[in-house]
Amino acid sequence: MASSKIVLTSLAACWLLAGCATKPVDGQDHALSVSSRLHLADAAEASGDKQTAVSMYLAAANDAPADSAIQLRCAEGLARNGRLEDAEGLVVRRLKSTPKDMDLLRTLGAIEVMTGKPQDALQTLSGVLASKPDDVSALADKAVALDILRRHDEAQALYRQALGLSPRDATISNDLALSLLLSGQAAAGAQVLAPFRESVGLPERIRTNLGIMDAASGRADDAHALLGTHIDQADLAKLTEAISRGAPGQPRGVITN
Repeated sequence: MASSKIVLTSLAACWLLAGCATKPVDGQDHALSVSSRLHLADAAEASGDKQTAVSMYLAAANDAPADSAIQLRCAEGLARNGRLEDAEGLVVRRLKSTPKDMDLLRTLGAIEVMTGKPQDALQTLSGVLASKPDDVSALADKAVALDILRRHDEAQALYRQALGLSPRDATISNDLALSLLLSGQAAAGAQVLAPFRESVGLPERIRTNLGIMDAASGRADDAHALLGTHIDQADLAKLTEAISRGAPGQPRGVITN
């Protein structure tokens, strides 16, 4: 409780300082206002206050409608905090003025994956890759869209291409492993994640997926060592059975790299 009060007090202090700052010359007060809102959004997000973060991202975006960098930053912030429709709206509106902005298009493609529009994402991200064939994020997000459409072979080729450009990327490796699992290659999926097995601070998502792959490939002891009490044997059996039937993959998200 005490730490929560400190965070809230800090946010209030930032807000008051932003409002009481000496008004600059040359008409720069607008830019400073946007900057203050973004700093507040970042602080609120870091403290877990999603409501304030969303409010500040929306306000900053509204203050700078013609600034692509700010629109992109706000869209990414909104997406991280679950406001995918708002994030997509910001990007789409800005693209009307800058239709060839690859950063905006890449982010739009990622959001389309997250909002369950893999076909739209394929078109958007293919456009990015036509211009920037070595864009690692676009490659990985397009692969996720292909996985959702159950086009696993195509997805795996893109994951491997992305890993060729960004070796040992844990997120891309995890997505490739899941794709292999979904296509009935649990042992191969576990092998992809094997280099991360002993990593210190292994993300919980990767640890869980590796445990599931161990279970699906008949390595019950290894699965138990990784999963411990996080999932009981009955649930694990049901999950591996569902995956073996080809359950759809999960989007990576907007800001993964």
